[in-house]
Amino acid sequence: MTEGKIVSWIKSEDDVLSKGESVVIVESDKADMDVETFYDGILAAIVVAEGEVAPIGLLAETEANVPKAKTKAAAAVAVASSSSSNPSAPPPAVPSMEFWVCLCC
Repeated sequence: MTEGKIVSWIKSEDDVLSKGESVVIVESDKADMDVETFYDGILAAIVVAEGEVAPIGLLAETEANVPKAKTKAAAAVAVASSSSSNPSAPPPAVPSMEFWVCLCC
């Protein structure tokens, strides 16, 4: 699963996460699932609001990386917004995100 419909976020931006903690509840075709993080880090940016479907979020490995991750998240949201306002445009390439972590994979 590389994307999902967000039912609700358990954690908030800037929360410190430990490997194995539940972060978000994602709807699948069979059930709603608590999704755990595989990494320690900080939830730098929530990219997808509750009720939306998309790649899930960004995890920064350290507090020093949070601003960079938030900048990349804002860029990804801007790219997604521009494509939704022009439906005939080809889907945009997702910017390189060394901090992208799909929490549900």
